[in-house]
Amino acid sequence: MKMNTLNDIRIEDIEELFDSEIFGRGEEYFEEGLVKDIELIDDKTLIGTVIGNDKYKVTISIDSDGEIVCDCTCPCDFNCKHAVALLLKWVNEKKNYNEENSKSDSSKSLEKEETIHEILHKKNKEELIDLITNFLSKEPKLKSLITIRKNEIYRKVKNLFSDFWEWNEVRALIEELELIIEGIKKNKSSWNKDLLEEMDKTSRVLINGQDNVHDDGDLSFFLNDWFEVFGEIFASIKPTIEEKKSFIEKIKKFVEKDEYGFDNDIEKALYGMCKTKEDIELIKENYKIDREYFDNENFDDFYLELYEKIGADKEYLDFAKEKGFSIEYVDKLISLEKIKEALEECNKQKEYDNKIEERKYKILKKLGKNKEAQEVLFKLSKHTCSLDLILKLKKESSKKEWENYKKEIIEEAKKTKINEIISKIYYHEEDYLNSYEYAKNLTNSEYLELLSRKLAKNYPEKACSLLRKLIFQWILSGSGYPYKKAGKLLKEIKNMDNSGSIFKKIKNEIINEHKKNIH
Repeated sequence: MKMNTLNDIRIEDIEELFDSEIFGRGEEYFEEGLVKDIELIDDKTLIGTVIGNDKYKVTISIDSDGEIVCDCTCPCDFNCKHAVALLLKWVNEKKNYNEENSKSDSSKSLEKEETIHEILHKKNKEELIDLITNFLSKEPKLKSLITIRKNEIYRKVKNLFSDFWEWNEVRALIEELELIIEGIKKNKSSWNKDLLEEMDKTSRVLINGQDNVHDDGDLSFFLNDWFEVFGEIFASIKPTIEEKKSFIEKIKKFVEKDEYGFDNDIEKALYGMCKTKEDIELIKENYKIDREYFDNENFDDFYLELYEKIGADKEYLDFAKEKGFSIEYVDKLISLEKIKEALEECNKQKEYDNKIEERKYKILKKLGKNKEAQEVLFKLSKHTCSLDLILKLKKESSKKEWENYKKEIIEEAKKTKINEIISKIYYHEEDYLNSYEYAKNLTNSEYLELLSRKLAKNYPEKACSLLRKLIFQWILSGSGYPYKKAGKLLKEIKNMDNSGSIFKKIKNEIINEHKKNIH
């Protein structure tokens, strides 16, 4: 899907961009008014806030290839329901938005509005100092972006970890910590042995303080960043070989002391310090964890990261081949434009491997061998029953080819009883009756809602039966939002049921169920 500007996007494009379940959930978010703000930065960038379990910042942009890229601060990161909601809000409002901007532009007589960068650039030194000082007096937490004072980092982190943080408060803790690490990154003139010692002390607080944080994994992202910068600061002081060995030993002890599964994050310190092939050899020789359940042979993928970081391509390939990292070996060959070698390597694989076959498909496409690529894609689709691959196969096949492929894929899915895939294939074929037959035992609420809407016109009874099932799923899951959701679905049944009899029957069933729950 290629776009020149965000003005070009239509609802059909959004449906194509996202999986149908994600689209359905995002559509619901949009309809419930959970998009709280929206701003067009330029004709290729849109930002906004969407309410979910938290307030999420969403950015929609068009890259240099004309592809739409969606980023979100939610755990999914990209192509999520929040992005769908923001895009639907944009499609719904872009006409009004563009008209308002057009009026605004004409009132300025085509005068170009200055950017913040241009405004700041015009100010003299005294004005900038006054502006920054005033700003920091209102936002003192941002002071660390300007300067790092001795022991300030240690004191701040120690103070933060002296409190107990519930799971729903951890985001506030992370924001505080991210400001600190951002300040360290921006003040490279302060990278010296004193700061290194402070990072060392502070790291102990971070590792020891986990008992005070009810964390669901969010802290890991910060620790990953923290320890990588720790390693970079160490490397910046130009350490001797003995100092490097001591640093490796220090990180080893941190990992051995960790009880919360942050060993991969702590190891990022070694990634940060690594600058040469000699550094990798030092790590290999000296980084052995002395803990009963720790597998010291499980660092091979970490060494591949190190070779990748320093650009040691030959060593990367040799190590990947020696350790049996087939995917990584093929991917490296592809990145080095050694396409034919990569294809040869794929063909050497004796056992069927989905990931290798995916690479093989991409290589064949790149080489222009479209017929061979199509056959690989067909086998992959049949083997994985992946809807994305199946739809890609449909797109790349002729009508006759697709009918044959579809028949075999459905037969394979029937053997393994993957009814959801069969239903979704029929759904995308607009054969909603067959789609319904294979959806009867499914529980995926987003998909079943979408299917019920497609059935509503010609098969209202079947649409209502799906919604009835979903209503009881929601009611049984609890009060509050589930009841609100069930009420919304009941309203849809009322709109679908011309006779009114189905609506009355289901309404009475809900009332009886509600009475049982009360008692």
